[in-house]
Amino acid sequence: MNLPIVVAGATGNLGRRIIEALLRRGATVRALVRPETDPAKIADLAQRGVDVRPVDMADAAALTQACVGAGCVVSAVAGLREVIVDTQSTLLAAAVAAGVPRFIPSDFCSDYTQQPAGQNRNFDLRREFQALLDQAPIAATSILNGAFAEVLTYNIPLLDFKQQQVGYWEDADWKIDFTTIDDTAAFTAAAALDADSPRWLRIASFQLSPRELAAAAEAAGRGHFEVVRLGSRADFAARIQQVRAANPAGEHELYADWQQMQYLLSMFSVQNNPLDNSRYSGLTWASARAVLAAPGEAAAAPGPEAAYTDAELIKRLPGFTNHYATVNGVRLHYVEGGSGQPLVCLPGWPQTWYSFHPVAPKLAEHYRVIIVDIRGMGTSDKPADGYDKKTMAQDIYALVQHLGLAQVSLLGHDIGGMVAASFALNYPEATEKLILADASHPSDGMRYMSMLPAPGAFEQKMDGHQPYVWWMAFNQVKGLPEKLLASRFQHLLDYLFAYVMRDESKMSAFDRAVYAAAYNQPESIRAANAWYQALGQDMADAHNYAPLTMPVLGIGSYVAYENLQQGLPAIAPNAQVVGLLDSGHYMFEEKPDQVLAAVLDFLR
Repeated sequence: MNLPIVVAGATGNLGRRIIEALLRRGATVRALVRPETDPAKIADLAQRGVDVRPVDMADAAALTQACVGAGCVVSAVAGLREVIVDTQSTLLAAAVAAGVPRFIPSDFCSDYTQQPAGQNRNFDLRREFQALLDQAPIAATSILNGAFAEVLTYNIPLLDFKQQQVGYWEDADWKIDFTTIDDTAAFTAAAALDADSPRWLRIASFQLSPRELAAAAEAAGRGHFEVVRLGSRADFAARIQQVRAANPAGEHELYADWQQMQYLLSMFSVQNNPLDNSRYSGLTWASARAVLAAPGEAAAAPGPEAAYTDAELIKRLPGFTNHYATVNGVRLHYVEGGSGQPLVCLPGWPQTWYSFHPVAPKLAEHYRVIIVDIRGMGTSDKPADGYDKKTMAQDIYALVQHLGLAQVSLLGHDIGGMVAASFALNYPEATEKLILADASHPSDGMRYMSMLPAPGAFEQKMDGHQPYVWWMAFNQVKGLPEKLLASRFQHLLDYLFAYVMRDESKMSAFDRAVYAAAYNQPESIRAANAWYQALGQDMADAHNYAPLTMPVLGIGSYVAYENLQQGLPAIAPNAQVVGLLDSGHYMFEEKPDQVLAAVLDFLR
């Protein structure tokens, strides 16, 4: 089971994005928020499946309790001494007392280890906390991202849109580190889940000199910029001292005018070299052009869009709501809608709960529809093991018990159908009816699948009489698919949909983007492939099951109908098998009306 990641400063700009990035990676997240936090922000986090803990950040005992069982504490708090030193010290002590193995402090700045003390007040506070952190019995990782790239849009002296000039100190060819907030959050999430992350990690979305910045701004449609020398670094440091002396009130302000000048001086004083950007696969890095794009112009393609999150996707299914439950040692995400007798729906590879969206609303007119992201899928947990279908069926049975249901019907597609079959075989008393769409329980016959295709059987479309299921072998390989497909899963989706669908145009561009976002991360690929790597255990388990006696329906597309006809009676002698021979494997998208007719007629 994945240990929870605790995030302090969870409702701040960076903290919120770190949580979003962690959820995309399938992490379990525990958010620490102050008791006076806006209830709407708390509700938003809870809706995303986050375990929200309102806690007084000065209460060591409460913080310790909130940290118990966590794998890492990520601090994204912002402030002056009372926050960066005092609050973080209390949080650190709580993490140590709770036995948390790792801590990520709220550094997120230029590399202050390269800059002498006294040149940047806010960096000095981080340096002070660093000394405490390095003495504590806990592993620490600091993430140094240079300047947040968004400052380039703030009309600062470095990039002055009013004067159309790029100002610099000392060296017009000095490379400055810039990282967007989203890129920082995504990298931090990966580091939080990395048990072997080092003490220091240095990143940058891009590194530009003042000359290159002027060219980038012009290329982004901002017009021509003059590159203007504003003095030496020594001149700038002296000027900062004068401004600071004239503004003593700024000592109590997080971003006093002289503090902003200190940040600029730091940009021209230290560099991240070498970068650790490549430590985690599957990350995409923003370009300068995307950040600087003129209003009204298209920016570069963004990273994983909010439109593909569960919170946004559920809006496309009126009457359905998102839910999370920790059962059988894993946190499962599920959506629910409708009322009546319960129908548990289990999706397959490489999709998520969203694959039921073409049929779920109609099903919900008659039944209480519960669509589950099975272990390893979507925003459900992705543990290291437990991907045999018997264990995954235990997950679903535990969820059914959690929901207080004595008996359910199940509709499973693809891998979800294997899990549904295992549920019925292991818990027949809890199974009213079983529907398997292009799926059955794994059996010894799988061992006779051809490694090489029969002559003429491997064309652009799958041969329904001699199906060549190449992914069965590809997904057995450990480690390599993650490297090949991270951030490139769209290519597999496009090929697969074209191969196994009669009409691949029925799988919309939006749907493809949803599934690409769900599987682009290495952890998602690893977990999904584990479903296939457990098939040997599934076949062994099959020898121990008695035949099914409850009503069973098999729905076969043209790629699986013959196999279902031959194989399903082995586990369900009285099963019905219907063919949707004008549909490919993804029948919910290609022939939703025919699927609904078969399902509803069987369930009545």
